[in-house]
Amino acid sequence: MIQAAWVAVAAPAEVGEDGSFANPFSDARPSPPTLPFPSAVEPLVTIGSFAEVDAAIATDRIRRTAIEERIARLEAASATETLPLPPAAEKAASAPKPPEPYEVGSDTTMAGRWNYGFEAQSKQRDFRVKVGGRIQVDEVAFTQGPGPALDPKSGGLAPPLNNAVDIRRARLRVDGRMYELYDFVSEFDFANQLNSNSQANPTEASVGNYVSVNDNWIQLREFAGDGILRAGVQKDPFGFEHIASSRWLNFMERSYGQDLYSGPFNGGFVPGVRYLGRSEDERVTWSAGGFKNTVNPFGFIDNSSGNAAVGRLTWLPFWEDDGAKMLHLGIAGRAQQTNNGFARYRARGALRNGPSGPLNSIYVDSGQLQANWQNELGLELVGNNGPWSFQSEYFCGWLYDTVTTTSAFNPKSLNYGQAGLQPNGAFAGTYFTQSAYTEVLYFVTGETRAYDRVEARFDRPIPRNNFYVVRGADGDWQSSSGAVQVGMRYQYACLDDHMIHGGVLNGLTLGVNWIFSGNARLYFNYDFAYRNFVNNFNNDASGWITGFGTRLALDF
Repeated sequence: MIQAAWVAVAAPAEVGEDGSFANPFSDARPSPPTLPFPSAVEPLVTIGSFAEVDAAIATDRIRRTAIEERIARLEAASATETLPLPPAAEKAASAPKPPEPYEVGSDTTMAGRWNYGFEAQSKQRDFRVKVGGRIQVDEVAFTQGPGPALDPKSGGLAPPLNNAVDIRRARLRVDGRMYELYDFVSEFDFANQLNSNSQANPTEASVGNYVSVNDNWIQLREFAGDGILRAGVQKDPFGFEHIASSRWLNFMERSYGQDLYSGPFNGGFVPGVRYLGRSEDERVTWSAGGFKNTVNPFGFIDNSSGNAAVGRLTWLPFWEDDGAKMLHLGIAGRAQQTNNGFARYRARGALRNGPSGPLNSIYVDSGQLQANWQNELGLELVGNNGPWSFQSEYFCGWLYDTVTTTSAFNPKSLNYGQAGLQPNGAFAGTYFTQSAYTEVLYFVTGETRAYDRVEARFDRPIPRNNFYVVRGADGDWQSSSGAVQVGMRYQYACLDDHMIHGGVLNGLTLGVNWIFSGNARLYFNYDFAYRNFVNNFNNDASGWITGFGTRLALDF
C-alpha cells in the first residue's frame, strides 16, 4: 500500500475498469505492487487491484481468528490436566552419577596450561605446581624544598633524595598442592640490599647482592573447624593493603603505615604459624597466630626476643553481584616484644629512589629507642561499587617505657647519622604513633576489583579486553585499550609525641594504572608530601617534597 501511495503521489495515474493503475507519462503499464503478508504461504504476495487486497486481508483475518481459538483451547486443557511423571528408569538415567572412588595420590600425571603463569595439574586436582615470578622496573624524579634538602646532620633527608632508575622487585616463585590437602609456596626476591658496607662500587656503599626470603610456607588446607593452618615465613595478618599482593598494588608504593607497622625492615614477611578461618557463608573471616618480630628480610632472628601475637577479624555486612557491590570492615591487633630491646619507627616516601635498602630516603624517623614491649592496632574500611572502589585504614602503636637514644639504623660509615635526633637517655614513657590513609579509585573502562573471600583482600584485576595493537586483514591497524584505572590517595603519619620529634607527614598521590592484561601493567604516579620535622637542636628541616614515578610491572 505504501508503494501504491508513492506511485499515486510521484506520478498521477488513471484507474482502469479492472481497478489497475495506468501511468499517463508512460506507454508501458507499471509492475503490480507487492505486499508482505505474514500468513501467506509465499513471503510476498503480488497484488493487482484493491479488490485483491480486500480479499487477502479477509483471508488473513479468518486464519488469525482460528489460531487464537486453538491457543485458547490448549491453555484451558493445560490448566486441568496433569502431566504424568517420567518412568523410574528414565528418572534414574537422568540423575547425576556419584563420583567414581579415587585414591588420593594414585594418579600423578599432570597436564600443563597457562593460568596467569605456567601451571601443571593432575586430573583429580590433588597435585598442582605453578612456576612464576614478578619483575617491576621503576623510574622516579624528585624536587624538594630547602628544609628536606639540608644536610642529614641538620635534619635533612637521610640519605639525600636523588632521582633513580631501579629494579624494585625481581622475584621467582613456585607454589602448588600435594596430596589434595597440602599447599606450599616458595618465593625469593633478587632485588635487595644489605648493609654490608661493600666497596665494590665506591659511590654506592652498603649495597649487597643478597637474595631475600618472601613467602616460604606450607599449609594444611582442612584443619580443625574447616580452617587452614599455615607455618613458615609469611605475612602476618595485620593490615588490608599489607595482605594484598604487590603484583596489583593501587599505587607504586603502599601507604606510610606499611613502613611504620605492617612491614618495617622485613618487607612484611616474618616466620610464624597462623590459623585462617571463615564462616559458612564467607561473610566473616578471622586469622591469628604467633610470629617472630624480625628486623631483616631474610626470615631469621638470632635472639630470644621479638615474640609476637597477631590477629585479624573481618566482616562483609554487604555483598552483591559477586562482590561488584560490597562493604568490608576489619580490625587487627598486634602485641609483641621488641627486637633485642630496641624499636624504631621510620617511613619512606610514596615513591622510592632505590630498591629495598639503605639508598632509600627516610622522610620521618623516631631514631632508635630502647623499649621491651609494643602494642599496635589497625582498622579497615573498604568498599566496591561497580567501577568505583575505596579503601582506608588507620594504624596506631604504643611503645611502653621508652628511653631515647641518639643512634639510628643508618650506618655511620655513610655519614648519614642524624646527630641530636633525640635527647640521649631520656625517659619518654609511653610513645604513641599513628598513621592513616584513604584512597578512591575508578575504572574508566568499567571493570570491578575482584575480592578474595578466603584471605579477605583484593585479588588480581582482569581487563574486559586485553591491550593489543595488530594489523587487520584489510591492512588497517586494530587495537584494544585494556583497562584504565585512575586513583587518588591522601595519607598521614605522626611520629611526634612528648619529647620525641620523629616528624609529621602529609601526602597526596595521584595515579593512573594502565592494565594491559591480567599479567602486566604500567603505573604513573605524582606525589606531593609535606614534611614537618625539627630535630633536637631546633634545626627546622620542614618542607615539601614532590615526585613523579612510573613502573612497568609484569608477573607470571
